[in-house]
Amino acid sequence: MVAIEELLHRRSDLSTFVVHFTRDGEEASARDNLEAILHSQTIEARTVYGMAKRLAETNPDVADSQRTVCFTETPLEHAWMMCQDIDNRQIRFNGYGLAFTRTFTRKRGTNPVWYLDITPGHDWLTTPVNELVQKAVTDATPPGAPGPATDELLASPILRLTPFMEQMGTPSGVRKEFWWEREWRHVGHFGFAPQDIVVVFAPEEDHDDLLRTIESWDEYFRVPAIVDARWGLERMIAALARVRDKGPFPT
Repeated sequence: MVAIEELLHRRSDLSTFVVHFTRDGEEASARDNLEAILHSQTIEARTVYGMAKRLAETNPDVADSQRTVCFTETPLEHAWMMCQDIDNRQIRFNGYGLAFTRTFTRKRGTNPVWYLDITPGHDWLTTPVNELVQKAVTDATPPGAPGPATDELLASPILRLTPFMEQMGTPSGVRKEFWWEREWRHVGHFGFAPQDIVVVFAPEEDHDDLLRTIESWDEYFRVPAIVDARWGLERMIAALARVRDKGPFPT
């Protein structure tokens, strides 16, 4: 008998992947962050997302349980849009990143984000979720104690779901970021091997230097094709097929 888990992971799509783009930080550039990810073969979970964000602000242990690695589901040929300036969008990626198959990331515990509409008149589901979070705090707080018992709080089922719940909509006429993109998240650090990567994204002018950097770590370290998010699909296919000469595939 085929296991249910195998059936869930059997569906695939050759054109749509989950993409993680790095960003510039206070101490490192987007390229530096990409190199660190490739070298360690780990994407660090750095930011708390989801409906328990406020609770995490006052409880470091809860924060650790809510830190995620974020991915966006997109066809490779649409990745360029994530690196563009878009009205009302606070983040612009610089074109350094990685793409994985959805099957691989799902087996590692990555799940799509469930968006809760907070537009006035459509926010009927937001309130009960917030009430469940508060109930978890109340249930985990012994009588007379100043706060909840951490272990009991972290065992609450709602806190296992909150990293995958995000608000979206137009409260007060302000559109929340990313609501038009299909976001996926992984709780905790996301580990991988070089062969698990579909492509590495980097601006074309950095490809040769990036390859030399990677090869300097270990002569046996091999990455799949390096593509530029600005390329068209045909050029990306050529790179995936290891066609070094552009030939009939212009940028």
